[in-house]
Amino acid sequence: MVAPRRSRSALRGRSLVIIALLAFVVTAVIVVWRRGRGVEEERRIAALDAQVRDLKAQQALLERDLRDATGSARIKPAAERRLGLRMPSDSQMITLPRRASVSVIVPDSQ
Repeated sequence: MVAPRRSRSALRGRSLVIIALLAFVVTAVIVVWRRGRGVEEERRIAALDAQVRDLKAQQALLERDLRDATGSARIKPAAERRLGLRMPSDSQMITLPRRASVSVIVPDSQ
């Protein structure tokens, strides 16, 4: 008697387990790679944030230096010395009154 012939199925138990394990390993590798990229990007963003803070501090320092350099306490002596200008006395000063602000009334269009 001849034993009944078994048909060869494409996937048996062991094959399915191997494919499932390979899929798991590939998925795990992709997840680890993406997390590594995320950590790398986080470090890059933190470095850029620190650079922005440094640049803002430098900007504030430069603005303060500019205000100090253009202030009247610094300009006045330089103008008197270089241009021969002097501050007028109180009797030479003329104070002009401000004009009252003019308000415009728009008539209703009916």
